[in-house]
Amino acid sequence: MRPFAPQKPSKSAPRLGAENWLSTALDALLRGGIESVQITALSRDLGVTRGSFYWHFESREALLEALLEEWRLRNTGVMLDALTTADSLDDAILALFAVWVDHSRFDPKLDQAIRDWARHDEGVRTAVKLEDDARVSAIAALFEKHGYAQAEAFIRARVIYFTQISFYALRVEEDETLAERMSYLSEYFLCFTGREIDADIASAYRKANLKDPVS
Repeated sequence: MRPFAPQKPSKSAPRLGAENWLSTALDALLRGGIESVQITALSRDLGVTRGSFYWHFESREALLEALLEEWRLRNTGVMLDALTTADSLDDAILALFAVWVDHSRFDPKLDQAIRDWARHDEGVRTAVKLEDDARVSAIAALFEKHGYAQAEAFIRARVIYFTQISFYALRVEEDETLAERMSYLSEYFLCFTGREIDADIASAYRKANLKDPVS
């Protein structure tokens, strides 16, 4: 069988790049799950022929791998950046909190969509486990850096990480305002770290993240 030879887009067709296809695929994934990420449907959404797709991706499988990579870059990458740029434990934990409540940085809907996909795909399930392990390992390394024993650092990392993932899965944030969560900031910090947060650092964090800061 001869390999597929994509037709050149007509001069009147919109000039699309791989990022356009990826963005449209992400929207489809978030709207309807992985079964909605189909070349024909994406072509229709973009107003182009299927042939345009093959100028950027060899197959649907290549697009799906690009979706996974985009998820890794967005959600794992931003967490790792937050953990490695802070000097103190207080600043690092708060930087992590800031990532999780800012959905323009960490995208919980994308995270949940990937996890839903993983329930039906062994390869994606493996990819999710690897990312979860990488995220937990990064948090554990932070705790070890600030004097926690290895086993304690690992357990505290798992507790803080899987608590947040459960918040997303159970949609707790839909019923609890940011102000309410921020009012428990000191208690959350104590629970997750076993240490009291510096009062001035906590106050500055609240003021930076709330228009009407909690006192």
